[in-house]
Amino acid sequence: MYGRYYGGYYYDNWFNSIILSMKKIILFALFLGMSLPEMRGEETDNRYQQIEKQISVLQQSNSRLNSNVRELTRQNLTRKADIDSLQALVKKQAEEIAELSSLQKSSIKKYDDQFEVTNGKVEQNESALGLRTTWGGIAACLLLIIIGIAVYFLRKRISVGSSAIDDVKSAQDKLQEAQIKLQEESIRLDDKLIEVLNKQLPSISVPSSSNGVPDHSLALKVADEIVRIETNLSRMDASIKGYKQLTKAVERIKDNFKANGYEIVDMIGKQYTAGMKAAVTFVTDENLSAGQQIITKVIKPQIDYQQQMIQAAQIEVSQPE
Repeated sequence: MYGRYYGGYYYDNWFNSIILSMKKIILFALFLGMSLPEMRGEETDNRYQQIEKQISVLQQSNSRLNSNVRELTRQNLTRKADIDSLQALVKKQAEEIAELSSLQKSSIKKYDDQFEVTNGKVEQNESALGLRTTWGGIAACLLLIIIGIAVYFLRKRISVGSSAIDDVKSAQDKLQEAQIKLQEESIRLDDKLIEVLNKQLPSISVPSSSNGVPDHSLALKVADEIVRIETNLSRMDASIKGYKQLTKAVERIKDNFKANGYEIVDMIGKQYTAGMKAAVTFVTDENLSAGQQIITKVIKPQIDYQQQMIQAAQIEVSQPE
C-alpha cells in the first residue's frame, strides 16, 4: 500500500517515487536526443554533456536523499527503543503502585483492628477513672491544705531570713562605704606627702655627709615612700576619688627622682634568678608551673645611684610547690 512506516512517514514509497521520477527524466532526455538526428555532431555532443551533468547532479541529490533517509530511519529506531523503555518503566511503576495500594489496604485494616481494641480498653478505663477521680479529688483537697500550711510557715521563716539578709547587706554596704572613705583619705594624705617630697627633691641633688661619703638617706626614704604609695594604689579601684591624680603625681616624682641620678628598679612580675642581690622570702602559688619563680611583692625596693646599687631589694617570690 504505502510502504514502511517510521515516525509518521512512509519512507519506501516516497523514495521509490523519487527514483521513478529520475528514471522518467533520464528516458525523456535519451528520447529527446534520439529524436534529433538532424542536429550537428558538435551540438549533439554538447547536449549529451549537459544531460550527463544533469544526471550527475541528480545522482548527487539522490545520494544526499539516501543519506537523509538512513539518518531518519536510525533516529526513528532510536525513538522506538526509547518508547519501549518508557513503556517498560510505566509498567514497572504500575506494578509498584498496585503493590503499595495492597500494602496500604493491609495497614488500614491493621490500624482499624488496633483502634477497636484501644477503644474497648478506653471504655473499660473510663469507669475505673470515674472512681479514681472521686478519691483523687479528696486527696487533692487534703494535699492543698497541707501545702497551704507548709507555705505559711515557710513564708514566715523566709521573712525572718530576708530580714537577716537585709541587715547583713546593709552592714556590708556601710563597711564598703567606710573602706572607700579610708581609701580616699589615704589618697589625700599621700597627695600631701608627695607635695612634701617634691619640695625636698632639690636637697637630694647633691648628696653629702660629714666624712665626705655621699649621704643617700633622704633619697632612700623618698624611694620607700614612692614604693609604698604604688603598692597602695595597686590594691585600690581606679574609680576612687583622687586615684588618677595621685598616679600622675607619683610618675612625676619618679621622673624627678631619676633626673637626680637615682633609679627605683622595677621588679614586680619579673622572673627571679638565683644569685640576685636581694633579701628573698618564698611563698607557694599553685597556679604557677614547675620551675617558675615570679617576684610578686616588693617590701623594700632596689635603689641605684648613677647605675650603682645603693640599696638591695627585699622581695617576695612566688613558686609552685
